[in-house]
Amino acid sequence: MFYNFIFEKEIPLKNPDVLLDAFEKNFQRTVCYHTIKRKDNRIDLDNNPFDFNYSYKLTSGSNLWHGLGDMYISITPTPLQDLYKVKFSVSLLRVLILQAIFLIVISIILTNASTTYHLYLLFFFIIVTITSYISGYIRIRRFFNDTIKIGDFYRNQVNKSYDWDVVLQNKTNSELKQIIKGKTLLPNIVIELAKKEMVKRGE
Repeated sequence: MFYNFIFEKEIPLKNPDVLLDAFEKNFQRTVCYHTIKRKDNRIDLDNNPFDFNYSYKLTSGSNLWHGLGDMYISITPTPLQDLYKVKFSVSLLRVLILQAIFLIVISIILTNASTTYHLYLLFFFIIVTITSYISGYIRIRRFFNDTIKIGDFYRNQVNKSYDWDVVLQNKTNSELKQIIKGKTLLPNIVIELAKKEMVKRGE
C-alpha cells in the first residue's frame, strides 16, 4: 500500500533475538524518537501524535525517522528449518496527509495567481514531494538491509577498527583486568572481548 513502506526478507537465523537486538540498537543509534516496545520476535515503535514528544521536536528534517508514524519489525519462522521471514513495516499515513494538505493549500494560492511562473512553482513542490517519498524509501530500505547484513552498526564499526582478538591476545593479564574493570576508555564491546580472552586463559 502506498501509505506504508513494507520490507521483507527470508534469511537463515539461529537466534532471532540477536537480530532484534541489532535492530533495537540501530534504531537508538540513528536517533529514532519513537517509543520502542520489545515483544516475542517483534519490536513495536510507536509515535503517538497526541504526545508532545520533545525528542521528536529536537530531531532535524534529515533524521531518518522524521515525521513517520508507527513502525514494527517482526521475525517469524518459515516451514524450512532455521529460515525466518523478517518484516519491517513503516506507516507513512501521517506524513502523506500533511504533505497533501500542504500541496492543496499551495495549489489554491498559486492557481489563483494564474501565471506561468506560479504553475512552475507548483510543479516544483510536487516534484520535491515525490522525490522525498522515493528518497525516504531508499534510505529506510538501506537501514533494513544493512542491519540484516552487518547487525549492530556500532559493534561492526568497532570490530573493523582493529583486529581486537590479536590486540587482546598480546595484552598481559593485568592489562586485561584493567580493561574489564572499565579503567580504560575502551567501549563495552572491547570489554566483552577482554572477558572472553580471560576465559580462554583460564582466569
